[in-house]
Formats: sequence, C-alpha cells, structure tokens
Amino acid sequence: MLKVKNDTPIELPLTYVGKMTQQQLEKHLWDAADILRGKIDSGDFKHYIFGLLFFKRLCDVWEEEYEERLNLYKDAQLAADPEEHRFHIPPGAFWNDVRKHSTNIGEQLNAAFRAIEDANTRLRGVFQDVDFNNKERFPDATLELLLQHFSKHRLRKCDVEADVLGASYEYLISKFADDAGKKGGEFYTPKMVTRLIIECLQPEEGMSVYDPTCVWFWRYVIGSSKLSQASGKKL
Repeated sequence: MLKVKNDTPIELPLTYVGKMTQQQLEKHLWDAADILRGKIDSGDFKHYIFGLLFFKRLCDVWEEEYEERLNLYKDAQLAADPEEHRFHIPPGAFWNDVRKHSTNIGEQLNAAFRAIEDANTRLRGVFQDVDFNNKERFPDATLELLLQHFSKHRLRKCDVEADVLGASYEYLISKFADDAGKKGGEFYTPKMVTRLIIECLQPEEGMSVYDPTCVWFWRYVIGSSKLSQASGKKL
C-alpha cells in the first residue's frame, strides 16, 4: 500500500499481484467463507465476506489511483487529495491500517467501515449492519486468518476487472443461498426464475422496468445477451 508521510510516498509490500480470473476470484472468496464456517450462520456469510471484499477493493483502487496521479503530478500531497479519487479513504481507515492491529481487530474494522461511509455520502449504508466487533463470533485469531486470506490478492482495477468482480459476486450469492438452504431465497433469485420473469414481462426496446429490489433485472438488462435471447430484441 502507498501512504503519504511528510509528502514522501512510502511503498509497502503487496502479495500475489496480477490479473485474476473469475474462477480464481470465486475460489478465493469461497475459501474466505470456509474460515467463518461454523462460527456464524451460513446465511450471514454474504454480509461479512462482501463487506471485506468491498473494503479491500476500495483501498486497492485508491492506491492504484494514487500511483497514477503521483506519476502524473510528481506530487505526493496532490496525488492523495480526496478530489483526485472516486472515493475518499480517511487516514487510519486503510486496509493496511487495520492489518497493523493484532488485538481488537473487529473494533478496528468497524471503525474503518464507519469512517469510509462518513467520508463518502454515496457509500452511506454500503456496509449495512456488518459488525465484526463481537469476540464470541469473531475472536482476533479468526479475523487475523480472514484478513491474511484477503491480503493474498490485490484487487485493483488492473488486477480484477469489474465484470469479473460482478460475476464472482453473483456466483457467491448463489453459493451462499445453496449453503443457507431455505434462507437463501431471501437474498438470491435463481437464474431460472429471473428468466421466467423476463419471458413473462416480454420487455421491448425502449421500455423501462421498475425493479425496487435492484437485484434480478439488471443481470440481464445491462450488457446481457441473455435478455436478447429472452425478448428477441436488444435493449
């Protein structure tokens, strides 16, 4: 990770830098869920795994933007300016800031999540009710293993394309739903149900669709050939 100290960029070691395939990312996330297995209900995996995934992605992309701007401006302070980044990561709320702690890790994670949400109005509520500060469910040893696991791969845009991230998210939602049994239906709509809904709606070019859940329709509307197959037309 790159941080600014006295206007001087400091490079910290990273591991497993390089392009990740969808299969690699899916396995990486599923292995993370295995660390929590038996400690929390499988129906809750999505909150914690995706919370950490988003936190790591935000921090890694910030670093990527910082390096690009540092190379462009040759000014560490300007490269770290919040106006130069899509999302602002407050000092002390970076991934590696949390990694420095070996005790009260859950408290540090919660503080980082809240700081990021407070600094970015567009991210308010994105971490939902994720709470790692429960030592009965998340002792420091477990959280250390979880953070070590997520630290294995860098998640910059150059490492993980947005499409790969989105497809892996959908895969994990499906896997978590299967693992959770009946509870899974509360947060995942199976693909065959989605296709049936689209076929019933028979969307036409130029139509708008109201989807208050923002879950099922976007998977086929946004750049999806499957919608074209279902409707016979490209929207």
